[in-house]
Amino acid sequence: MAGSGRTSVNRESRHEKKTENGITGFVFDIQGYSVDDGPGIRKLVFLKGCRLRCPWCSNPESQKFAPEVEFFPQKCVQCGYCLEVCPKDAINSNLALGDGFKIDRSLCDDCGECAIRCPTGALREIGYFITVDEVIEEVEKDRSYYRKSGGGVTLSGGEPLAQPQFASEILKRCFEMNIHAAIETAGYVPWEYLECVLPFTDLIIYDVKHWDEEIHKRITGESNREIIQNLYRLSRTGKEILIRVPLIPGFNTDPNTLTEIARLLKDKNLRHVSFLPFHQLGKSKYRRLSREYRYEHLPNLPALQESQSVTQAKRIFSDCGLIIQE
Repeated sequence: MAGSGRTSVNRESRHEKKTENGITGFVFDIQGYSVDDGPGIRKLVFLKGCRLRCPWCSNPESQKFAPEVEFFPQKCVQCGYCLEVCPKDAINSNLALGDGFKIDRSLCDDCGECAIRCPTGALREIGYFITVDEVIEEVEKDRSYYRKSGGGVTLSGGEPLAQPQFASEILKRCFEMNIHAAIETAGYVPWEYLECVLPFTDLIIYDVKHWDEEIHKRITGESNREIIQNLYRLSRTGKEILIRVPLIPGFNTDPNTLTEIARLLKDKNLRHVSFLPFHQLGKSKYRRLSREYRYEHLPNLPALQESQSVTQAKRIFSDCGLIIQE
């Protein structure tokens, strides 16, 4: 396999750890009955933490490698308990929020005291440690649905491969139970992190956002060089790979960019592609996390059948011999 003989990378990240109860990882949600993240009905396990900062991200709560507190204004009764317990004076003293966000993130250290004290759940802590055994216990609850629908388990995020040991052990356990296992990744990890999950993974859903390194870095905050290198190595493993391209107006929906992405995939003999048209479904999350949503000015792309941008993307990729999966 590609990468053999190279210097080994420590696969245990600071976000996962070994305890007397086994390997523990850091997640922010586990959801059932998904039909959009691999074949059939699936259980989604969302691992927390990602090095990229895509401004259109619909799960901004997935980015930070630590717990953080979100605020639901509709639940707030302005009791002021959060003000009393915050050790950093990070809570906005204007409880009606006539100005600014609920939490000053430059002061907040995400200790979670405000969420613990909040009587209505208006403040909620995101992210928790969980063992592999506990994840598998959740996975097994939907086993009959996997069997009937051809579904299984998908690790998502964040970037699930940022916790390679935790992710690998979950996938291995699914493999041993004959449960279809998939992983969604942006590929921005050391190759060894990808390599360690390959024996236990049936499907890899791989994000490709842009072909140009400079543009990719300017918008997402990071280079795409490692992403492209990993994609090349991955293309030679024989694994089933689905490329997923987010269609973001002003970033990658122009014909030249789409053509270059399609050529990149064709050169690597990667044929199966799906598109994610831009939407603002995650917009409210940014406010809850006291963050600016930079793409508020962009309209949602219409449904697949109606969107001119998607129709153009499908035509360009099809003309390059790629297979569009809807």
